[in-house]
Amino acid sequence: MRSRLVGILAAGGLLALLVNGCGNSSNSTSTTTSSQASDQAEVAATLSSALTLTDDGLAEDPSRVPASAASAVQEVGGAGRYSVQAAIRPFTWWQSITHVAPTWTFAFADTDSTGHPRLCDVTLTKHLTGTLIIIPVSAADSTKPDSAHPVTKPIDKTVTRRIELSRLLINGVRVWKVVAVTGAFVTTPGATTHLESLHIHSTSGIDTTITNPLEWFALRHVLKFATNDSVTVTATTSRTNDPVFLHRWDFRRRLRNNLDGTYTISWVTSSWGGWRWFGIQAMTHGSLYDDTAPFDMQAWHLPFRVVGGQPDVDYYP
Repeated sequence: MRSRLVGILAAGGLLALLVNGCGNSSNSTSTTTSSQASDQAEVAATLSSALTLTDDGLAEDPSRVPASAASAVQEVGGAGRYSVQAAIRPFTWWQSITHVAPTWTFAFADTDSTGHPRLCDVTLTKHLTGTLIIIPVSAADSTKPDSAHPVTKPIDKTVTRRIELSRLLINGVRVWKVVAVTGAFVTTPGATTHLESLHIHSTSGIDTTITNPLEWFALRHVLKFATNDSVTVTATTSRTNDPVFLHRWDFRRRLRNNLDGTYTISWVTSSWGGWRWFGIQAMTHGSLYDDTAPFDMQAWHLPFRVVGGQPDVDYYP
């Protein structure tokens, strides 16, 4: 048996909407059985209690990129510089997301003898719209912003990620748990900027290359960093002049342009353990430096764990 339930559901109201029967079965002639409704409600409850792992919030983050990261085209072997053709000299920028439309798709599979599925593959798709706000450098003083003349561009982007849950026997009771996740793929319609890979290295021993943000990570094999670990990420894009940024919940920073289509940044993890996410966002040069060019971007968001001596886990929560 394999059934699907699709609904446009806000994360905070996921459980309530499913319990009340919101959503549509892929088989319009069938009715939802009590066991299906029970499984749907239990999966929704698990997702609601696991949002730190299943929905990172980076795509909605309104944090401002500091002037030191936004203003210069950073290059190896010299100071940052602007293109002489640049119509904008950014001092800082941020996004204002004003509308989020999440769609949760549930695919149940592997029914047992009691009529309950053992597996659920959940896809979260979020359509976000809003405004990119760029504050240019003051013409009178390059160390100050020209807040009176902001440049604004419409934002239209979509986030896609997948979550796998399994109905496990724990302490004699069958319960739904998250057992695997993918990263998130974020893109504007018809994006011309393309992330091609991320190479991730840490002093604690991680050395891996990601080429598809939607590949599965079993929770035991999610990227794991030590506390206060030094992490270096090198992004490869399709161009040599993309502004590329690291997005974390607590900061946004620009990657150094290596002038060969790769961009590099290092940061240190926190001193406490837990689930985390980081995102790498690449934009066209014109997204930030041309006042007539559209906002054009792709981003990959990847899950990781700061272990802090904690054992590996096979499910969450």
